[in-house]
Amino acid sequence: MKIEKILNNNVVTTIDEETGLEKVIMGRGIAFKKKIGEEIDEAQIQKVFLIQNKNENLKFQRLINEIPLEYVQVSEKIISYAKQMLDVEFDDHIYVALTDHLAFAIKRALAGIRIENNLLWEIQRIHKKEYEVGLWAIEFIEKELGVKLKEDEAGFIALHLINGSIGEIMPNTMNITTIIQDVLNIIKYYFIIEFDEDDLSYDRLITHLKYFAQRIISQKQLTEDEAPFLKLIKEDYKDVYKCALKIKTYIQDNYDYTIRDGEIVYLSLHLQRVMSSLKK
Repeated sequence: MKIEKILNNNVVTTIDEETGLEKVIMGRGIAFKKKIGEEIDEAQIQKVFLIQNKNENLKFQRLINEIPLEYVQVSEKIISYAKQMLDVEFDDHIYVALTDHLAFAIKRALAGIRIENNLLWEIQRIHKKEYEVGLWAIEFIEKELGVKLKEDEAGFIALHLINGSIGEIMPNTMNITTIIQDVLNIIKYYFIIEFDEDDLSYDRLITHLKYFAQRIISQKQLTEDEAPFLKLIKEDYKDVYKCALKIKTYIQDNYDYTIRDGEIVYLSLHLQRVMSSLKK
């Protein structure tokens, strides 16, 4: 492997022979007294990044030239851990977004500045698995870098993981979280219930609401047409149907999104599962 670019003493790029893509190579002192075109000492390589999106690759190169090597390494390990624990693939942007966020979060922490996460309560309940990874991440950061981040940061990390897995930007992910919480509140107050958050039906409802909220934010409609089942829902599941109509009104009033009959059918079925489970 030959050096294509030298970003700093610890980071160079090279061209992957198989794909023709530019790879980012990290290693302590890997570019010290080196020149473009010289061979890379493979014994010094600590991490290789192959970001296929050219634009994200360039952003990543600029970013890692501005922050300490340790921050990049910590961010990469958090992303790798999240992939394993959440069983998801992230888009390339997460390497830029999460690394950049962590660098600023650490800088703020060292300066004694705390940014409050107003969605922390919702994240803890709606995005449990991502939040648990976020808690692991702040413990890992303290262990590796000696910087103690507040619990709010576990929530912010969770949001970045969600962004990376569904391909959304942060404002959209925050709006998705707000929609889910508001819909849950409508259900709770309509039926006067408390959810069993350990119940499988609740998990399925949350999963459905995540996709439901994402469709609202992206202004996309369901491709399936389940409208023929609406008559059955109206007759056999009157209460959940009425609750679904309340949700429909809330969405249309606040997000200028038309809820079609197929969406009402799916929503009603998930509500019926939850209510049946609670009754049992």
